[in-house]
Amino acid sequence: MPGLPTQIQWRRFACVLRKLGYTAQKTEPGAARSFLNPGRNPNVVSFREPHPDNNLRPAVLRQNLHKLLRNQDEFMQLLEDC
Repeated sequence: MPGLPTQIQWRRFACVLRKLGYTAQKTEPGAARSFLNPGRNPNVVSFREPHPDNNLRPAVLRQNLHKLLRNQDEFMQLLEDC
C-alpha cells in the first residue's frame, strides 16, 4: 500500500472517524474536536482541526493514527470513498 498522502483534508479525516464508529461531540469554541465511540478503545479521542488551510500534514496524521491505534495501511483502506 502507498504511504500517507502529503496532506489530507479535515473532512476526509472526519469521514474515517465516522467509519470507525466515532461521533463528533459538542465542543467549545476553538480547534479541539472530540469524538466518542463507547464500543471502541480508545472510546474518546480528541484532535485539533487544522486551520487556516484545513489540511492535516503527515506528521500530525501519524500522531492521530497513533491515538486511534491504527497503522497507515488500515487508515488508507478506511480513507477510500471518503
